[in-house]
Amino acid sequence: MTFDPRYIHIYRRYRFRFSINGRTLTITRIDADQGSPVYGLWLRAYLPTEAIPDFTSTVYTYWGLNHEQAPEDTTEVIFHPSVTTIKAHAFKGFQSLVRVNIPDTVTRIEDRAFINCVSLRFIRLSINLKYIGNAAFYECSLETVFLPPTVRRIGNNAFRDCESLRFCILPETIEHQGAYVFRGCDRLSTAVRNNLSTVCYSTAVTPQMIQECIDTHGIERATEVNDQQMMALHILCANPHVTGDCIRAYLQFAPEAVEQQDFDGMTPFQYLCRNDITFLDDRSFSSVMACWYGCMPPLP
Repeated sequence: MTFDPRYIHIYRRYRFRFSINGRTLTITRIDADQGSPVYGLWLRAYLPTEAIPDFTSTVYTYWGLNHEQAPEDTTEVIFHPSVTTIKAHAFKGFQSLVRVNIPDTVTRIEDRAFINCVSLRFIRLSINLKYIGNAAFYECSLETVFLPPTVRRIGNNAFRDCESLRFCILPETIEHQGAYVFRGCDRLSTAVRNNLSTVCYSTAVTPQMIQECIDTHGIERATEVNDQQMMALHILCANPHVTGDCIRAYLQFAPEAVEQQDFDGMTPFQYLCRNDITFLDDRSFSSVMACWYGCMPPLP
């Protein structure tokens, strides 16, 4: 049996060394603050039949265990296929975590799961997500949040003080919205969103939906801007569920939209590239990017 030296515990300042001799596990306290008592210690043990991870890696596999907290220097999270709930405090206070791809097996994100992840700019939520806990994303750097229609409850302060948040639409089917969900999100767009923006925001967006919307509401919707100088194409290119065919369908109506800069000087394709949306492995992205690459200014 092997023990992960990045032990599971709610107070990360403690440090231990583990050694096994036969059936005896020895735990030695090695941090400088040994005068402080330890009230609980949870370990992740690996059986000989399991794949043992590289404990020095900044890539962490999250198992959804009770009290589990990933190491503070984690830069990338892989979710084990068995995970259905991201537990409270799981990624609290991470400084190096920039983007997270939550698989569709996850239905719940518990309280303060990503609180104070000050570098977290992009997150792809599960399309089966039902619950977002209190202060789950408090003080993150999220720019856009795409909530699936399955979300029923959002806790207090869920996105509070996400000062970079530009765009988010609450599902019509939501049953409970807590207090101060978006307090401190001063950049959140307050303009009336047009029909095309709503379509481009959908986690189930398709080329057919885009074409039907433009056919119904007019081609001018494709070049209309909101109070952030964002077109619907910005929303589409920030959507983690987008495909290259969706972008191609939009550009058939408004090819000039690819050059539109928002108030941060960002074009739609810069959102696409900076968030690395192409991790979805959609082959149609390559032809879209090749066709329009010359229109893209350097990334900031």
